[in-house]
Parts: sequence; structure tokens; C-alpha cells
Amino acid sequence: MLAVMRFSTKAIYGLFVVCALIICSGCYAPLVSGGVPASTLPEEYRLPLRTGGTPLNFTMLTAPPPKDYLLGPEDVLEVTVPELFPNGEYRPLLVQVMGSGHVQLPLVGSVPVGGLNLAQAQSEITRAYAAGFFNSPTVSISLAQKATFSVVVLGKVSAPGVTELPRYENDVAHAIALAGGLTEDAAEAIEIHRRAHGVTPEVVKIDLRGMDNLNFGPHDVILHEGDVVVVPNRRNEVFYVVGKLNPTNVVRFSAGERERELGGGFILPRDREVDVVTAVAMAGYIDPIESPTTVTVHRQIPGQCPMLIHVDLIKARKCREENINVCPGDIIYLNPDANWYFRRTFDRLIDDVFLFPYRSVWGF
Repeated sequence: MLAVMRFSTKAIYGLFVVCALIICSGCYAPLVSGGVPASTLPEEYRLPLRTGGTPLNFTMLTAPPPKDYLLGPEDVLEVTVPELFPNGEYRPLLVQVMGSGHVQLPLVGSVPVGGLNLAQAQSEITRAYAAGFFNSPTVSISLAQKATFSVVVLGKVSAPGVTELPRYENDVAHAIALAGGLTEDAAEAIEIHRRAHGVTPEVVKIDLRGMDNLNFGPHDVILHEGDVVVVPNRRNEVFYVVGKLNPTNVVRFSAGERERELGGGFILPRDREVDVVTAVAMAGYIDPIESPTTVTVHRQIPGQCPMLIHVDLIKARKCREENINVCPGDIIYLNPDANWYFRRTFDRLIDDVFLFPYRSVWGF
């Protein structure tokens, strides 16, 4: 009986000591954290935000070729007119289409062929020689060399540099293909920088996810002399979690060739969405005793005040409406609450006050 009383006295004394230490330790966190409940938010907060767009059909990056090749400036033609060589040793003539769309030929001078196909150009040249020079001239032509457009491809492609694109292949898809294709670090967007006709240079942005191409038309993919195609580097989309976590799971990541350390954060996968429950698990959530069961998501909205969203992790595991998807830049705070304080304090009291004196005796 005396031993029991001594044990009770020790237990009560130990309980008061632990409570005093908890109260006086200086650790403080608010028991109530403000925020809009996740269940009251519109459905758009649970729909795919980063991967929800319809993937771009890459044929949209090509310029549809015409049924017939239409001649234009800098095309080179091979023209054969046997009547120009009465000795019989005739040879073909190589002539280039000028900027005006004309070619210069012996005797007849300038003949317009720009915008014509090969058959039409042959008829035009035949008509020119038949007009007072030869009776029923025999004219044959062929395309010796297509005109090319010099464009620059920069950024995250396998072989950046200057690329020569033949006529009717002078589009974004062919330019990237000749540059070796996109690398793994390429962003999901392409920029086309055009020569400035006015004060402000023209920049066309194409989202490869198809989410923001309202101002993107078929004519935008056609490249001209001096255009620059830029494939930006993919930026890491990051979120942060603040609170009691397993330190072995906290990730420190770097960016850029100089490996600048950016601190403790977590990279969002580029090919799938991450909800709050998954994000906390990625961050090293320990258990309901050591880590709180509610979080507040701090979300920065451009041009507006930050939005605070309250998520109950226990409810979010079971109910879709209680969960939201994580956006780049979100800060997720683990919220201490009254229930968490009670669970943690009760667990420590049992371990430190009631069980500690008997560990050496009971062997645990």
C-alpha cells in the first residue's frame, strides 16, 4: 500500500513538472489558423491546373505545303532551250528568281515566273521565246534548288545554332527538328522572335500544352529570314511545407549550371497534379501525434492579396471536396491545434512519466 502511494505521489508530481515545462518552455503556436475551408471553394481548385490543358497537336507547328510548288524569290531554275545552241551542243541554264519574281534569260530578258508552278513557268518562258525569236521553241525547266530561309534556334534544343530551312519547310517544327529536337530541360512553350517592323519587336509565344493559344494562328509558325526561335529552360515549379516534418525527407534543391542552392522546397512533377495530402506526404509528414492534422495553404494570387485555404488532412483523405491541388509557390503550414496539443502531450506523459521509471525493469 505504501509503494502504491509513493508511485501515485511520483506520478502526480511528475505530471505537474511536465505540464509546467510545457507551459514555460516558450514554445507557442496559435490553436486556430484562419483560412477559407477547402470544401467551400469552387470546383476549379480541384481540377487539374498545370496539366489540364489539351496537349498541342504538333502538326500545328508545321506549315501546310501547297499542292504545287510555287516559285518565289531565290529559287534556282534549270532552263534548257536547244534553239539557243544551233551547233547542237546545248547546255542547261541556271537562273535565279529575283525578288521581283522575274528571271533573266538570253534574248528575251526578264520573264515573270513568281507565284507560278513549274508547268506554268515553262509555258511563260516558251511564250517569250516564241514571240519573235523561235518558231515552236522546245523549252524544259526544272527546279534546281529551293530558296532557303536562315533562322536561329536557341535554348533547350540538342543542337542550337543557325538553320537553313527550304521554302515550304520554313516552319517551327522543321526548325526544331533540324536543331536536334527538344531536350528534357525544355519548357512547355516556344517563343518566336521576329524582326521589328515598328518600334516594338514581335514575340509569338506558343504553349505546347495547348492551354493558352487563343492568339496563335497557322501563320504564326511560318518563319522568315532572320527570325529567332527560342525554347526556354523549364523552371522548377516548387512548393514549400512548414512545420514538424521528418528531417530526413526534407529536400534541398539547386537550379542552374552554377548549382545555386535555393533552400528547402519540393519540386512539383511536370506530368501530373499533386494535391495537399500528397504534398504533405512528399514533405515527410510523420504521424498524427507528432504532426498536426490540419494545414493552411498560403497561395499568392497575382495582383491580389494572398489567399489562405484551410484543409483538414483527415477529411481530405476521404472526401474529394476537402482537398485541393497544389500550385507553384504555395506555402503549406502545418497547424498546431487543440487536438494535436492534447495528443502530443498525452503521448509524452505516458512515455516520460508513467513508463520511463519502469523501462529498466521491464526491458523496453
